[in-house]
Amino acid sequence: MRLFAAINFTDEFKKSLLDYQNELKNLCAGQRVNWTRSENLHMTLAFIGEFKEPDRVKSALEGVIFQPFEIKTTGSGNFGALRWVGISDNSVKLAEKVRSALDGAKIPYDTKPFSPHVTVAREIFIEKGARLPRVKEVSMTVGRISLMKSERINGRLTYTEIYFKEAQEY
Repeated sequence: MRLFAAINFTDEFKKSLLDYQNELKNLCAGQRVNWTRSENLHMTLAFIGEFKEPDRVKSALEGVIFQPFEIKTTGSGNFGALRWVGISDNSVKLAEKVRSALDGAKIPYDTKPFSPHVTVAREIFIEKGARLPRVKEVSMTVGRISLMKSERINGRLTYTEIYFKEAQEY
């Protein structure tokens, strides 16, 4: 089972991402771009990958204690042919807590440094000097983390929440 821990977004937050994505679609009309579907927009805290024991991951995440906090969009950029929207750095502490819990449970995950972002497109090529759209700044309260399963259903990449852990007020 292919797994990852993530923050899922509110509809309002997603709308800002989709508005930005639609402006990119206009800019890249005619290109074959792999656009992230609206229901798959999220921020990965830890990518676990293939792992046959989701209950172990659930137990590890149960130990993650955090208070609700705000995140917001912070511009955009790219990693090669991948286009992303930045998310405020205050999510770094939560990613560290999630990764620490996975470490404690000896659950392997991708240890690349955490970079708070959401992928909006893959295989996108923008001409040098093109005027890029701006991301509308929007914020939301993070009140839970989700364990997500990734699978292909009828040829479409589909993410399904299989567990969540709520934030706790102190």
